[in-house]
Amino acid sequence: MIAIFAVQNTQAVDIKFLGYQSEGTAVSVLVLISAALGAMAMLLLGISREIPLRWRHRTVSQQLRHAQARVAELEAAQPKPPTPGASAQPTATPPTDGAH
Repeated sequence: MIAIFAVQNTQAVDIKFLGYQSEGTAVSVLVLISAALGAMAMLLLGISREIPLRWRHRTVSQQLRHAQARVAELEAAQPKPPTPGASAQPTATPPTDGAH
């Protein structure tokens, strides 16, 4: 959309911006430069937001790994309860006399 707008608006205009002056610059050039500067500004803002989020994610991931290791360590130190049926002696069946 920006490129279409820029191509359709090729008139020359005078520019005055923060002490900068230019005469006879095409509107299409101004539009494309403005779009590029806006994209770079958004990229920088996105990066400035992303870096702290990644650091926080790394810190939380490390904390989680340490907590999981501690849980595994504590579970290994716990005495294991006997499983049902594992320690029970098999009951002897009474001898049969052969008659059914």
